[in-house]
Amino acid sequence: MATVQAIMGNLTVTERGILSGINSGASSLSLIGSGFIVLCYLLFKELRKFSFKLVFFLALSDMFCSFFGIIGDPSKGLFCYVQVYTTHFFCVASFLWTTTIAFTLHRTVVRHKTDVEDLEPMFHLYVWGTSVVTTVIRSIGNDHSHISRIGAWCWAQTGRTGKVVHFITFYAPLWVAILFNGITYFQVIRMINNATRMAVGMSEWAYQSDARPDMKVLNRWGYYPLILIGSWFFGTINRIHDFIEPGHKIFWLSVLDVGMSALMGLFNSIAYGLNSSVRRAIYERLDLLPDGFRRWFPKSWKPRGQQLDSELVSLKIEDQR
Repeated sequence: MATVQAIMGNLTVTERGILSGINSGASSLSLIGSGFIVLCYLLFKELRKFSFKLVFFLALSDMFCSFFGIIGDPSKGLFCYVQVYTTHFFCVASFLWTTTIAFTLHRTVVRHKTDVEDLEPMFHLYVWGTSVVTTVIRSIGNDHSHISRIGAWCWAQTGRTGKVVHFITFYAPLWVAILFNGITYFQVIRMINNATRMAVGMSEWAYQSDARPDMKVLNRWGYYPLILIGSWFFGTINRIHDFIEPGHKIFWLSVLDVGMSALMGLFNSIAYGLNSSVRRAIYERLDLLPDGFRRWFPKSWKPRGQQLDSELVSLKIEDQR
């Protein structure tokens, strides 16, 4: 992941091996999870709605971020450059795609706009353009004459200037995205809560029957900003500590740094991707399989008449047009 390039420092060979194993294992889980969401989008036509298309690009970014985090230890310097900067590029793209999802929800639920699909070209320009700019700027702060391999990762030897550039081009926009997502989801959840309270006075029975699935969706949305915080909190602390005391590495902090950041793709695939629409699409295909095989899948995957079309977005944009 993007953080591992700066944490190996003066750790022992054993400690580096442990971190390498943690990174490979966690990144493999993220690769499988995000790859599963990408595969579902490509196979199931009913998932190819705008709301899930954003999840598809999020999963695609996570998939490449995890992939390039695994393929370390290349034998040539050129591949070292590729690993360093492609990992940075796709990790930045990943958390930027989460802001487009939050923006889409806010614009549809809070502002009652139905033009979000028209903004897709702007979303691509914003995500991929920003990722390119931050990657290029970061490359300026690296000393490429001392690029080297440490364990499973390639990294460029950097001084304090390079560390500052790394923080500005990765962690600064990351925490801006976290702040934006937190504020956005807070406003969306508050809006829906207020609407739900108003519905209580209109129909007590309707409230009792519909409140439970709505609350499940609200609780799920509340976890979205926590994914980025949990994935990158320890990495941020580790970067700050490394800047203040570059000669002193904290191994347990490095373990949490590498492990949590490498699991970001898995967390995203579960929270954003494995929603009711995906589970329904999978369960419908299971009808072709023997009953004995279907018993191994959770009963919660079975479609329900009143279940929301998507736990990510109850927007139903197509119906509003």
